Amino acid sequence: MLRLTRWTSLMFAIIALNPLIAGADSTGMFAPERVGRWYIGGGLGGFREESNSQVQNQDGQYGSFFSGGYRLHPNIALEIDGLYSSQKMDTPPTIPNSTGRTQLHSAGAGGIVKFILPLDRVELYAGGGLGLYTSQLRVDASPDDIRQEDENNIGYQALVGADFFVSRYVSVGMEYRRFKLDADFGATIPGKIDAGGDFLFATVRGHF
Repeated sequence: MLRLTRWTSLMFAIIALNPLIAGADSTGMFAPERVGRWYIGGGLGGFREESNSQVQNQDGQYGSFFSGGYRLHPNIALEIDGLYSSQKMDTPPTIPNSTGRTQLHSAGAGGIVKFILPLDRVELYAGGGLGLYTSQLRVDASPDDIRQEDENNIGYQALVGADFFVSRYVSVGMEYRRFKLDADFGATIPGKIDAGGDFLFATVRGHF
């Protein structure tokens, strides 16, 4: 939670300082000028994992995304989105005599629908979508015994955020995502686990 708080403070600072960077020219900044255009973007930030009774002492959590979108309407955009998350944890007790930590990575791609409220240089948005994601469990049982298991599943996400247009072609902002993804690694971690969680991203997008 502390990591997410730090990221929140950083991104609020970015939003607060950007009017000093943006300059005085607001020509072409209005939402209708962005309709019918493509954009690309990405984000990096903190990741707060789901609570699982089988998983203990997580650390090193972070997430990132890359997306491309098309503005259909002043209030609607469609995106193709790639999402990644990573964390470390105690090696499950089902792997005896382990000398290392275990890593859990989730990555995949999906589609997102965004509903946008344009306010000149600021745009507020909310949306959601689904996709296909792979959860990879890497267990460093010993230097000579590295085990890896993969699980594919459908994941769901909801998001809210804000973009501030530094210029006609560049926006920066912050975004919160809630990601739901189940994974089943069989006997390595008995029972299904929640491989998703909460993300808080600093974002940047380029608009064509």
